[in-house]
Amino acid sequence: MYKEIIKKFIKIEKLKYEIIKDILPEKVLSGLNKFENEAAIVLRDIVLDIINEPSQKGEEETKKEVKKVKVDFL
Repeated sequence: MYKEIIKKFIKIEKLKYEIIKDILPEKVLSGLNKFENEAAIVLRDIVLDIINEPSQKGEEETKKEVKKVKVDFL
């Protein structure tokens, strides 16, 4: 039930955004479209970095050695 409500809210927000874009002047709309494209590219790069990062950490962790340490509390 909640998933359906959330989907409808998202659809409403998309429609609001499309209406706002429809009433904008051409000059502003072209700037907005350019901004959207650049933001999508940045977001894509960030997601790719996040996806590739754990595999690099896994390689670093395998190189580390575990050593036994004795602690004397007396």
